[in-house]
Amino acid sequence: MRTEHHYPKLPLHKLLLFSLVPLLAAALLAEAVFWLFSGHGNTGKSIAGTVEPDPVLVWRLKPRTTGPLRTNELGFRDKPLNLKAAVKILLLGDSVSWGDGIDNVEDVYPQLTEELLSSLSTGKVFEIINSAVPGYSTFQELRYLEIRGLALDPDMIVLQFCLNDVVERYWNLAQYGGDNVFFGIDTRHSIPGVFGWMIRHSRTFELLARQLVDMSRNKQEYEVRNMAKDYLSHELEDAWILTLSEIDRIRDIAAVNNIPFLLIIAPYEFQLDDPTNTSQPQQRLLSYFNRHGVQVVDLLPCFSSFHLQNSDVELFNDASHFSTAGHKIAAEVIARSLSGILSSQEEP
Repeated sequence: MRTEHHYPKLPLHKLLLFSLVPLLAAALLAEAVFWLFSGHGNTGKSIAGTVEPDPVLVWRLKPRTTGPLRTNELGFRDKPLNLKAAVKILLLGDSVSWGDGIDNVEDVYPQLTEELLSSLSTGKVFEIINSAVPGYSTFQELRYLEIRGLALDPDMIVLQFCLNDVVERYWNLAQYGGDNVFFGIDTRHSIPGVFGWMIRHSRTFELLARQLVDMSRNKQEYEVRNMAKDYLSHELEDAWILTLSEIDRIRDIAAVNNIPFLLIIAPYEFQLDDPTNTSQPQQRLLSYFNRHGVQVVDLLPCFSSFHLQNSDVELFNDASHFSTAGHKIAAEVIARSLSGILSSQEEP
């Protein structure tokens, strides 16, 4: 006679628990594999080591007391702050104004501009506070102005804009779906909330989140050259909207504090040979901010004119960073514009 064995039935909560064990084991195994075999690449190796983490700005310049990259008491690649200056101009910018590829900070356009302004205005001392940091985009320049820049009591605010301000964050910053390590800084720490905690502590979650981002948009659209097209992808249109909103907030801060504001547009080298058909980004900015009463200096016409007449002189060290000759031209154009703006402010 066959004997039937009756096993006690497990409570539902235990059945659920046991069914989750294989899933949990698989998840832990995947996590271990991802930690072992997936790394974080550094997308900005050229000047990695010049910055350190910042809890608000993601990164800032690393203090240096000597050498060509030495910093002053404000933490900038600039000479010591001149407290006796009659006019203080706060410059917000990126590696263009910081002087990537220029060994002597005296040859970078902010300092050249300061000297030209002083020569154009007899007896008045000007101070350009160069707060530029490599890799900064408009959101970091806005944050710096809010938390530290206004405390310097500037008489004028200048924003140096580079075309990659629109797209670079989407390639390089984890918060915007880019790579995690930039200039040696783990940018995942800038992502707030539970999502940020998961990104930082679970490689599996991080890779899944990255896949979802990659599936939702075409990352190749975030190329600077694509900005010079007549019809932009939705990725670039959205990136432009975000960037313009950040510049608007900088402009609003200046207006509320009754501080003159100037926008400077730095060109890319590829635009010099054919500015008519590659200046769409500049035209967009000029059209937008002229409607809002913002004064804009577009460096492309002067750079292109000089290039076409002096093709043997290199104005760029790479795709976006000026050579010493480029910095001289930028300083001449900017000094004339600043002198005119400041003079108009003094008129009754």
